[in-house]
Amino acid sequence: MRLISLTIVASLALLGCGSGCDGDRARGQVEAPKVPMIGTPGDAGAVEVLPDGAVVSRMPGFLDAPAGTLDALFTALAAAERHEPTARVLWLFFGDSHTAGDSMTSRLRATLAARFGDAGRGLVAAGRPVARHYYQRDVRYGASGTWKAAVGGHRGDSEPFGIGGLRVFGERKGSQLWVETCPDCPVGGRVAQFEILYQAAPDHGVLRYRVDDGAWQQLPTRTAPIEPPHPARQVIAVPDGPHKLTLEHGGGGVLDLYGVAMERLQPGVIVDSLGVVGRRLGSLRSWDWSVIGEQLSTRDPRLVVLQYGTNEADDPDLDLEAMARYFDETILRIRAAAPTASILILGPPDMGVREGGRACDRIKSAPEVGVMPECEWRTPSVLGEIISVEHAAAVRNKVAFFDTFSAMGGADHMHAWVINEPRTAYKDHVHFTDLGYQMWADALESAILGDYARWRTAQHLPPTQPITIAPTRAPSDAPLPGPIAP
Repeated sequence: MRLISLTIVASLALLGCGSGCDGDRARGQVEAPKVPMIGTPGDAGAVEVLPDGAVVSRMPGFLDAPAGTLDALFTALAAAERHEPTARVLWLFFGDSHTAGDSMTSRLRATLAARFGDAGRGLVAAGRPVARHYYQRDVRYGASGTWKAAVGGHRGDSEPFGIGGLRVFGERKGSQLWVETCPDCPVGGRVAQFEILYQAAPDHGVLRYRVDDGAWQQLPTRTAPIEPPHPARQVIAVPDGPHKLTLEHGGGGVLDLYGVAMERLQPGVIVDSLGVVGRRLGSLRSWDWSVIGEQLSTRDPRLVVLQYGTNEADDPDLDLEAMARYFDETILRIRAAAPTASILILGPPDMGVREGGRACDRIKSAPEVGVMPECEWRTPSVLGEIISVEHAAAVRNKVAFFDTFSAMGGADHMHAWVINEPRTAYKDHVHFTDLGYQMWADALESAILGDYARWRTAQHLPPTQPITIAPTRAPSDAPLPGPIAP
């Protein structure tokens, strides 16, 4: 729960549309939606004054982080605030389309960098992969020539997929991929180190690379015939500043590229957005962890977030017991690969379904009758069961849990978000606009940084300076991250 002023706390209200909504909108009096909170704004329970005098929002039930579960993250954040040279604090998100769209994570990337320092853009795919719904912000990227992509969970695509659930590959000599810093983005405008993640194997070819307009360098990705295929990496140091890295197929066999990490060698926060549209936790759990585990270890995060649940709610064959096991197994694998990382399960937000399905689109209700009950947008009952399974998994495995569903108002809010002005959700009643995702990011960040403030007090550290919540970006009509079905 981020340090915020009493004025800001008092302005937080439940997001929805009551009986007077249409009249307010007609008079032009509707305010931009704000992050809701449990309890009545302005109540004594809405804020907490710490012993050091800091004021934080108190949102009971949103973040369940038992003592010690976020200590690894908090220790790293404290080091970044002290400007220790090695205080690199990576927040790594595995997830579905909510993460894949990089709107929520981009907001976190910008606000956390403003607070703790900008340590770089993080991990992105190599160039622009030939895959639907690939969206990454705070970076520029492109491709030329002939490349293909294997996406985890896509029918016909084969392993390995790597930590990002995506592998770009090609055999055509001269084909190029590139990534570049973004001069007009809130973060990602500078880089001091590129790190290429690739697959080495006996039948692989030569990767050529260059920084800006510099000389081409050669990186053989072929191994000895008796050496098994394995993930590898190449680190390229550059002067801290704006740069472009170009990758070119040098011939001699296939190239398999997992991505490029863009970082700065200074204290601060990095946010990796590693979502794949339409996927479930079971997808991540089933992929090749001999590759994912090694790359996760190399990335060396201080917080690993598991953001799943929306696609599970759309699964008619959902097995909640299996889902619980998948959390246990995945958390065990994360701990083996990244033992110095805290782990957080990020619960799903609300979504809307209609009992009458698409047939409701053909039904026109009379104004005096209203919408038929079968055609009202409601929260699916299974979503609550999924959230309960996720929370129980967090308790059982002694990791943190954030209840997005409750933090953003609870049940049956999605349709109001769709019709509100400005819009905070799309008409599919699943995905948010940029404004909605920024609200989600702010709620999560507020909760975590509120616990961080209390941790600092318990550690007898001086209080950090309160900061105001950064203005949200203008609403966007950008394309949806994609359908929730695989």
